[in-house]
Amino acid sequence: MLQASDAFSRSESLPTIIPTKGMVLTYLDYANISRVYFKEKILITKEFLEDICFISQHDHARVSLDLFLLLNEDLTQGLENSEELKYAIRNHDSGWIEYDKIPKTNKDRQVYTFQNMKASLQEELWIKSISNSMFPYSSLLISEHFKILNSKSQRASSNSNSFTSSVDKVVKLNFGGEEIPSIDSKKFNVELGFLQITDLLSLILCRERLVSHDLIPSIKSLNDNIFNIELDKIGESVYKFPSGIFKTKENLIEIPYKMLSQELLLTPKKLKEEYRNSRVKYRQLALVC
Repeated sequence: MLQASDAFSRSESLPTIIPTKGMVLTYLDYANISRVYFKEKILITKEFLEDICFISQHDHARVSLDLFLLLNEDLTQGLENSEELKYAIRNHDSGWIEYDKIPKTNKDRQVYTFQNMKASLQEELWIKSISNSMFPYSSLLISEHFKILNSKSQRASSNSNSFTSSVDKVVKLNFGGEEIPSIDSKKFNVELGFLQITDLLSLILCRERLVSHDLIPSIKSLNDNIFNIELDKIGESVYKFPSGIFKTKENLIEIPYKMLSQELLLTPKKLKEEYRNSRVKYRQLALVC
């Protein structure tokens, strides 16, 4: 069976997104605590055609939580009140806040993203995300998520043991001397699976491109129900999921983004200025099952 970690590592080569019409809409958020704690938005930048689309990494995580909250109770039974899981899904990329305040380009005028940045810097941001967590158990979930991604990434730094050691130290510090729960328990692995799959699905939907069915792993619930996910694009910004995966047959999610001309890559200073002054737009995706 394909694991979420394998799928996500393979997603490094997925095609970039093409945004649709932007709409100013309300969207799901997780708890006021996130709004207070993370005052800055996070960016991930992606190039396509003649424009550059900027999507907040933190908003990408927001979409992950939106997806989790849409899932059928048959899948999430026993996890409905797991605030630590919801927090981990919503805030697992918080380490990007400072790094992504403004767009960054390399000497070849290419936009840096999580896909082409130095592996050592990505690992640093992962560790920062773990350290930022307000809940120790959430930091444990996030840490295992990133350790798995790091172990399977073709771009990982040569000293993976050092990364693992640094992550473990941060988690231990977060627990402040309390006993750290076993990562081998059934509940932990089910919750970790939800963090992984919602992160992957959010990435796919933010890109608005089709992927091979074998790229997406199954979802396993606490009561051992297994749902296979075959995701198909059946219209402009319309995606079909397997029957019964969501609480309702028709669902909407919204993805915030900013759009700038690719010509601005020739003038990085102006690119940053235009980004600061540009308005956030929203595009709406329909998820049906």
